[in-house]
Amino acid sequence: MAFVLTSWQTPPAHPDLAGHEVHLWRFPLVYHQSLEALLDEQELQRARRLRVPQKAQAFVAARARLRQILAGYLGCAPESLRFEYGAAGKPMLAGGMADTLAFNLAHSGRWGLCAVTKGVEVGVDIERVDKPLDFEKLAAGFFSRNERDRLEASGRPRRRRLFFRIWTRKEAWLKGKGGGFSDPDQDIGPAHLAGTCTHDGTWWLRSFPVARHYLAALAVPQEFSHLQRWNG
Repeated sequence: MAFVLTSWQTPPAHPDLAGHEVHLWRFPLVYHQSLEALLDEQELQRARRLRVPQKAQAFVAARARLRQILAGYLGCAPESLRFEYGAAGKPMLAGGMADTLAFNLAHSGRWGLCAVTKGVEVGVDIERVDKPLDFEKLAAGFFSRNERDRLEASGRPRRRRLFFRIWTRKEAWLKGKGGGFSDPDQDIGPAHLAGTCTHDGTWWLRSFPVARHYLAALAVPQEFSHLQRWNG
């Protein structure tokens, strides 16, 4: 992949996104009650349905930060943005603005991650790799035969991190396609099972660290020349 990968940098107030770029934003999930004023009623209802307070607060913090990031590109108030949702729940900007900016949001633990492009489908995922997790059970339930074979062929000391590498790549790809885990085609294929940056003829996948113990992946259906990373 011909990405020029930048270090994490301080963003300008109004970042300029060129057609050959993907912008990645990482931000800490810091909740303040005042952030709820940026969300619409549908988002607030989703937060209220989350029974674990920490998860509800993380959702509010992530959606508020998403709005602030997108508003920086569009030159508008974060609370003025309106979203539409695909059949599997993937959000997009409403009012025809999806052709202007496409985005995808993910969060895990203390970190959120947002990818932004100029109207090109994009998927992103982030996971905290040191959390207690029965990853082999998850792999048995959600990985394809090819993905399980690749995992089982690795040495046990490496197997846990490899699980998270495959999982983040798989989820970013499924989110990029728009169907998530309801998509009938969930096998990322052998081309994407090894390497940091891979291409299967249609989708490019790139894995990268976000912070200590946090691994992420990006999925885009075309080659980009520049991957700009911003601290949000």
